[in-house]
Amino acid sequence: MIKPHIAVSLLFFSSLGFAVNAQQHVHGQGELLVSQEGNMLHLQLVLPAADALGFEHEPETTEQLNSQNLLAERFTYNTNVIDVEGQCELVNVEHTLEAHDDHHEMHKQHDEGHDEDHDEDHDKGHDDHHESGHEEAHNEDHESEHASHKEHDEHDEHAGHEEHEEENHQNIEVEYQFHCDDVVSGITVALFESMPSLSAIQAQWITERGQGLSALSAGKPTLSW
Repeated sequence: MIKPHIAVSLLFFSSLGFAVNAQQHVHGQGELLVSQEGNMLHLQLVLPAADALGFEHEPETTEQLNSQNLLAERFTYNTNVIDVEGQCELVNVEHTLEAHDDHHEMHKQHDEGHDEDHDEDHDKGHDDHHESGHEEAHNEDHESEHASHKEHDEHDEHAGHEEHEEENHQNIEVEYQFHCDDVVSGITVALFESMPSLSAIQAQWITERGQGLSALSAGKPTLSW
């Protein structure tokens, strides 16, 4: 499951003057916010789930669960994610990607599917019994009700479709905090090779030396200041 965005981090970066828009969702494009205050280096990375994972919904197969768990572990230990140019120690990590137990999740999905099938069979048997005794009495009323609710149902279906589309567009956010013993001159994003559909990362940075914007890509993965 992808958790809600890291609101505290957004407030922090906004306070530094960043044009923060972590809710933006463009496939193939990520965002990176970088700030350095004294010995502390803060980074926040925002990636479309479609590019990071290959899907934007809850994991439905063992393969998808494994992919999500591996990526969560990769973010947690900063394995081939961000390389810092300087002597720095990673002191804090937060990300919105939750790891799952494969067996538990697949068993849960199986139970949910079984319960749905059971409820459908129960409802069908109840409806058949009800209709056999009252079909003629309710036939005319049913047709009238169907006509009166048709427009309402179409509206609900349209609204539900829009909500479904919005929910399916997911971002993954990762926040790193490093303690650095010397001056940091830049960072390198090491994600492009393993995420080929990720074409660009729009980076914003602010340090004691100044601030700026830069577009990172597979051909230009390093942000220097």
